Amino acid sequence: MTTAINEDNLFAVIVKGSLALLAIMSAAGFIFFSLKTGMGILAGGIIAVVNFAWLRNVLQRILGLMPAKPNLYAQIRFVARIAVTGLVLYVIITSGRFSLAGLLAGLSVIVVNIIALSIYGALRTGG
Repeated sequence: MTTAINEDNLFAVIVKGSLALLAIMSAAGFIFFSLKTGMGILAGGIIAVVNFAWLRNVLQRILGLMPAKPNLYAQIRFVARIAVTGLVLYVIITSGRFSLAGLLAGLSVIVVNIIALSIYGALRTGG
């Protein structure tokens, strides 16, 4: 039984699909490459999914709550998200325990999933 993908469940579908893809890619990294590659994929994927969820949360707050100064609110949250992500990536890269190629592959999990869902949607509607 398949569930139709619509605006109400799109975020959940993207996150679940990305986590499934992350599990597959991480397992492949651990099995076929090395511990460093698997750890890099896993770390990058977790960062990508958390970043995606954080971005959605900020956008929902801006659109739902309508803060007094939405532009300033959005800018502060954006800078905070980028700063935290940059700091985490810096620590991961400089630690030497993670593969940079694996990290980049993991960071692309959300993008790959969105592209796959777009192709699926286009083929399903005949477009």
